[in-house]
Amino acid sequence: MNPNPFPKKFHRKFKYEIIRQHPFALFGLPMILSLVVGSFALSRLTQTRYDVHSNKAKKVEKEQILKIDKDKRKFNAQEEYWRLQANDDWEIKRVERPKGDV
Repeated sequence: MNPNPFPKKFHRKFKYEIIRQHPFALFGLPMILSLVVGSFALSRLTQTRYDVHSNKAKKVEKEQILKIDKDKRKFNAQEEYWRLQANDDWEIKRVERPKGDV
């Protein structure tokens, strides 16, 4: 006597019938679920990436502001003009043209 009441062909036929009757449940639903779960996971990872980048940028800005405040000197346009005018040790020189230019 055979301990299994159903032959192997019956099991195979039964599996193929389920696939034929419900193809969306076996193929479409897992695909859609993986897309939705993947979308949420990627949005979380992307948001974390942008948060880390913005925190780094804020830290750098604070450090730069502190450095600038220490070394800052007052700017006076008139003093800069007179300082540049006092430097008279330059003279105008003509730049020679390349040999191929006419």
